[in-house]
Amino acid sequence: MIRNIILTACVIIVPLLFWYAKQYGNIQSISFQQAFSSSEKSADTEQAAKVKIDASIIIDENHPLDLSSGIVYAKDSEGTIFKIEYTGKDPLPSFTQSYPVSIFGHVHNGEPPYVHASQIIKH
Repeated sequence: MIRNIILTACVIIVPLLFWYAKQYGNIQSISFQQAFSSSEKSADTEQAAKVKIDASIIIDENHPLDLSSGIVYAKDSEGTIFKIEYTGKDPLPSFTQSYPVSIFGHVHNGEPPYVHASQIIKH
C-alpha cells in the first residue's frame, strides 16, 4: 500500500518539478534600458540582478572591437547601443558585424553605463 502511494506521488511530483523548473528557471531576455532601470533601483552596496540581453554585435570606428581586453559593443532590440565588458572564462568567438548574441551579466551605472558580462553566446 505504501509502495503504491510513493509511486503515485513520484509520478505526479516529478513532472510538476520539471514543469516548474522550465517555467521559472530561465532568465527572460530584456532590453538594456530595462536592465539599466532595474540596476538604478538597487542599493549601491548590492550587485544588480543578472540579466539576459539579446543583441547584435556592433563594429565600426565609434565602437571598436577589442577582444583582448573583452570590450565589445552591441545593439539591443530597441536600438540602444551599449558597451560590454566581458570577464568570463571562455574565450570570445571572432565576431562580425551584426553577429547575434545573448549576453548574460549585470549592468553598471558608469559613464557610460555598461554590461559586465560573464557569458556571451551565439543567439
